[in-house]
Amino acid sequence: MPKRSYKTGKDSRTKILQSATRLFGRRGFQGTTIEDVTRESGISRGALYWHFKSKSELLGAVVERLQKEYLDVFIENVMSAGSRPMDRIQAIFKFNARFAVEQTDLVHCIRNLSLELSPSEDDNVKAFFDIIAQQRNFIVRLIKEAQDEGSLRTDLKPEIMAAIILAIHDGILLQWIAFNQVFEGRELVWSFRQIMLDGMAGGKRHP
Repeated sequence: MPKRSYKTGKDSRTKILQSATRLFGRRGFQGTTIEDVTRESGISRGALYWHFKSKSELLGAVVERLQKEYLDVFIENVMSAGSRPMDRIQAIFKFNARFAVEQTDLVHCIRNLSLELSPSEDDNVKAFFDIIAQQRNFIVRLIKEAQDEGSLRTDLKPEIMAAIILAIHDGILLQWIAFNQVFEGRELVWSFRQIMLDGMAGGKRHP
């Protein structure tokens, strides 16, 4: 039997991960079978198990992808948006809107897994919820910094503001998908940013 080339193995692994990410976002982790992934990716069951020993291990690889391709990129982009906390907070809204359009499968995957999975002793599930916690804590930190410099109201708890930002972002994504013919995405996100920042900062207009 010819030895599998590294390139072929890498390409098939990528296809499997892309398909699993897409399916987890559409059907959830529990609602997706190994057969679904092989059919979606066009990769045989044997080839899938050559890369991943179980569906749980496949989940772990998808979580690694979410960490590298979403969270790490999110933090890097936001931190490079400017030196002021408010520059970075505004960048949160802009980045998430752009990312939702460019990487819809990843965004759906994060949203669906966060709704479906429950904290457990499984290391891959723990790793997923660690991504959620890292993002939330990062936003909380920026809000606290903006409060310290006097750019945001201090009568609102940073943890609650961060939770509202993330919750409404998920809702905005659903609205954009469900009513794509009614709402123009750019205007929807701009309005969301104005309403959120206006309430958080006390009436100032933001770019």
